[in-house]
Amino acid sequence: MKMKKATSTKAILLVFLVLLGMIVSPVCAAEYTLTGYQEYNVFDVKKDLFDNIYNLTFDKSNEDQAITLIHFKAPMDHTVDFTIWYGAGNSVSGSVSTAWNTSLLPLHTTTSSITFNGETKEYSYLDTNPEFDYYLSGYARSNENNETGLIVYNAGYGGFDNDLAVFMPVSNLPANLIYKVELFCDAPFDADVSYGTSSDVASSVSKDVFQVALEWVNLALALGGTLLGFVLMLIGLIKFFFVDNLLLVIALWLGVTMAYSAISTRNIFQFYTKFFRYQRTLLDFIVQLWNYLIQIISSFRGIFRI
Repeated sequence: MKMKKATSTKAILLVFLVLLGMIVSPVCAAEYTLTGYQEYNVFDVKKDLFDNIYNLTFDKSNEDQAITLIHFKAPMDHTVDFTIWYGAGNSVSGSVSTAWNTSLLPLHTTTSSITFNGETKEYSYLDTNPEFDYYLSGYARSNENNETGLIVYNAGYGGFDNDLAVFMPVSNLPANLIYKVELFCDAPFDADVSYGTSSDVASSVSKDVFQVALEWVNLALALGGTLLGFVLMLIGLIKFFFVDNLLLVIALWLGVTMAYSAISTRNIFQFYTKFFRYQRTLLDFIVQLWNYLIQIISSFRGIFRI
């Protein structure tokens, strides 16, 4: 999915860390195990991307295909309404929203909420760069009783204390696959929809919790060496820049940002505004880098507690 905010080295690094955290987080969820979307080794998944749209109708009812995952973002302080069609003409509606709370300045909190099949849940977290939040919808099984159904969840579901997921029981999922979705928002948003043949999706959603968990464990083992090397490298970089050479880094950063602010502004007020904005950007980056490092390690360890 194309993300317009990822236009700098900082954003690219953070997106990479988020994606790694999302790869290993699904089986860490407290209540539900996600099914139907292990595209790395199960079946040939196709994905259609939609950028800067206000509404979307995606329909596979006239084809021998089924939707396996719906992925979209909710712009800050806006609501995305959706309707999902599944099985033989069944439908269920809901909405997601993301709200920015500035009452704790200089800290910011984002409150994400999901309403699905008449049930509403929400989750609040610290957010240093609020712009939008990601949501997904697909299939899942209850870890308590192995019940199958449809689910709408936040991209951070299963990490730390984020339990933002609403589950709707649906029996005989292979015969009740999602074939159509409509999305609407009063602000432009991005979305992508993944789909495959009906037989492939039906086979994937038929797997029980243990089969899905085993697939994630196999993936974790395959990625373990690479992920461990990346985490160790990240820790080494943090130590090198922010521990061993902290004073030098601060001096260089202050000098460079001060010089750039001076030559790119017209008066003293613009200079101070831009200069202090750069200092806040550095602080935000350090906080986010540390948070994502902890989340990756926690999510990866969670796989082996299945």
